[in-house]
Amino acid sequence: MLTYRKLFVHGRYLKVPGLNREEVGRLCLLGMALKNREKDREAKDREKKAVSGHLFSSVTLSHTASCQHCNKPLSTKDAVSCTSKSSSKPCHILKAQSWGHCMTLIYAQQRMSKFDDMSIKGLRYLSQSTDSLHKVSKVVESTESLIDEGTEMIDGQLMGEFEAETKELEADSWSFTTDKKYLKKLRKDVIKRQDVIYELIQTEMHHLRTLRIMADVYSKGLLKEVQLEMQTVEKMFPVLDDLLELHTLFFNSLLDRRREARQEGADDCIVIHRIGDVLVSQFSGSNAESMKKVYGKFCSRHSEAVNLYKELHAKDKRFQAFIRKKMSSSVVRRLSIPECILLVTQRITKYPVLMQRILQHTKDHEEDFEDLTQALHLVKEVIAAVDRKVNEHEKKRRLKEIYSRTDGKSIMRMKSGQMFAREDLIRGRKLLHDGPLQLKNSAGRLKDVQALLLTDVLVFLQEKDQKYVFASLDQRATVISLQKLIVREVANEDRGLFLITAGIKHPEMVEVHATSREERNTWMKLLQGAMHSM
Repeated sequence: MLTYRKLFVHGRYLKVPGLNREEVGRLCLLGMALKNREKDREAKDREKKAVSGHLFSSVTLSHTASCQHCNKPLSTKDAVSCTSKSSSKPCHILKAQSWGHCMTLIYAQQRMSKFDDMSIKGLRYLSQSTDSLHKVSKVVESTESLIDEGTEMIDGQLMGEFEAETKELEADSWSFTTDKKYLKKLRKDVIKRQDVIYELIQTEMHHLRTLRIMADVYSKGLLKEVQLEMQTVEKMFPVLDDLLELHTLFFNSLLDRRREARQEGADDCIVIHRIGDVLVSQFSGSNAESMKKVYGKFCSRHSEAVNLYKELHAKDKRFQAFIRKKMSSSVVRRLSIPECILLVTQRITKYPVLMQRILQHTKDHEEDFEDLTQALHLVKEVIAAVDRKVNEHEKKRRLKEIYSRTDGKSIMRMKSGQMFAREDLIRGRKLLHDGPLQLKNSAGRLKDVQALLLTDVLVFLQEKDQKYVFASLDQRATVISLQKLIVREVANEDRGLFLITAGIKHPEMVEVHATSREERNTWMKLLQGAMHSM
């Protein structure tokens, strides 16, 4: 005969046969857990329904109705309505399983001022995509979370077209995208050549994506969300529009060559036979001049741009919040502003490496070999020109720094009798080289000085009270004209050289010591080059 026990499980009594006390205890605990879970669910539902002054509760419909936002028909079970008497916001009958959709739209209507460039169509896109991704109803818990979601959607829309076009270049290599049977028919050097060409196009895509992130996400975001001045944003991202135009055209020309190869190829296998002519076109003529100008300016301002970023990040809370929000977005691929700047600065140095690798797998009798050789030479010329511009900018910045540290009252009489003041450091002159040297006085002692080689004079400065002043040396001039200057090595002294002022009634000689023999030779070479250039 079966024995029964009464158990209170999930709100009601049940008769359960054949259980011992231990099993009864477990069932009781299970019942309590289920009851608590149900209470938590109901509490969360009530919390979700009470949002921004709206208190939603289920209603019974006596007639056919539809949601005022998603236009889907409502059934008796689905309908909810705002019952809050204090709410001054527009209330709507909503469908329970589309709360995430409709509530997002309500919040968007309340915060339209935050989205002055966001259309209702864009808002609907946001809510529908959120609904389809999560499947479950989800209520926005704060207006700030909607702003983050909305701005990420805008960033995604700006990048979306580009991402769609470049989807076929996401594979690790050309070999991975090609049919294995077809690969077996090709020589190893042909496969390696196609892999490098693919890498060239793929890395150009990554570079263009970085530029798009800088322009569409960071630059526009800093203007609209942080409300920085245009001048400040342009200082952080110099010549960004020019870079975008330059690389968009280059990338499109590479894609065109890839499309041509697809049309010519059998079995839909893309084999690019010629790429050198595209590279020659990019790094010669007007394109080359554009690259020299644009990269010369961008790379020259690298340090200034990064320092500006650090300065803003240290003191501007809105800027800090903006960076945190963008870095958490999948759109930027965790690329910070300094990383973006560095990647763009380095890009131009990657082309020779890729071209050299393509050449290694190209036969010297092939048609593409000559074009690739020429392109490699051209891109090295572009890089050399960019280096010169960067060096000139650095020298200009350095001279301004020295000028700002020089005492305004300091003045020096040159051997010719002409007076040389602080303002003469930058008056029509350029800095060619600077560094520490030592001057030897009549007593044989060495004095530490900072030497400046300008376009027509050599200047020796010394530090005094954290300022620069013109160096003193036994009543001799420490600003020396390069005109008719004689430079000689000091016998039995690897680091020494003589500077002899000739062409005057009483010639004067100054003995100078460098930090090493190599440094002395560098100074001699630069001095002689400057004298010949006068």
